[in-house]
Amino acid sequence: MLRRTYLGLEIRQHELRAVAVQRRGKKIALVGGQVLALPEAVLQPGFKVPNVSQPEQFVAALQRLLEPLAKRDNRIAVSLPDRAGQLFLLELETPFKSRSEGCELLRWHLKDKLPVQSKRMALDFQVLEENESGHKKILAAVIDQDVLSQYESLFAQAGYAATIIDFHSLALYNAYRTKIDLGRDFILIGVDDCQLSILVFVNQILNFCRVKETSREPRKIFQELSRSLVNYRNKQPAFSRMAVYLHSDWQDQDDLFAAVTSAFDQDVQWLVSPVSKLMNGHQLAFTGAEASGMAAALGVAERMIQRVAS
Repeated sequence: MLRRTYLGLEIRQHELRAVAVQRRGKKIALVGGQVLALPEAVLQPGFKVPNVSQPEQFVAALQRLLEPLAKRDNRIAVSLPDRAGQLFLLELETPFKSRSEGCELLRWHLKDKLPVQSKRMALDFQVLEENESGHKKILAAVIDQDVLSQYESLFAQAGYAATIIDFHSLALYNAYRTKIDLGRDFILIGVDDCQLSILVFVNQILNFCRVKETSREPRKIFQELSRSLVNYRNKQPAFSRMAVYLHSDWQDQDDLFAAVTSAFDQDVQWLVSPVSKLMNGHQLAFTGAEASGMAAALGVAERMIQRVAS
């Protein structure tokens, strides 16, 4: 029986990570995974200008990474660094009848919050919650159209079509939410390389989102957590009762865990990579840190599966 292979690609400043998964009944099987380092000057994630300064090297790297995994499939789901765009949590009272009307309304609301003209932005959104009066809580994702177009063009040059493009922090959450019961009120801390992401969920709905670039120093992680959450902590009465989960691909986990634990008044639970759980005796053998570093690639691959199944 021929099975479709779903490819998830995570782009980082200094490397590319990819996984290949297949559906086996109601379950997902990991059938491949690779990491490929990028030379220093090839990629610089950013909000305003095209990110790839050496397109030929980037295309060649994509081909080396994906060809052994792709089989006959050329569709990929992509996780971009969060700093390639921006995420916004918004509350809207104005009703809209269509998705295009919603996009225009969001552009108007965001026009003073963006560093570039809103007309140059590619925008997508998800309605997280809506009450009887029509008041909506919305998660909006924006990226400069030039940045997005360059990535899509380079994928096409490499022979692949990106059917889903997401940001790292959301792809990371997607990888875990399908594997573990995180509860109703929880905080997900992600520390991958030099990116710190903080996602807070209330009644399983995203209520706070913050992503920061930092250094690989536990002390800096503690400082960023304390600084980012100080106001939210004071406004959220249930904060101290929320479950706290930590994901990271750092090799040195002890000092990081101690730093994150120090930033909270409650216990912190270290998450086991969903990629580790999928290996389950498979011929692929990643270390714990390597498997954790594949989580975002798995998260976007599963989004593609979910879209096909819906």
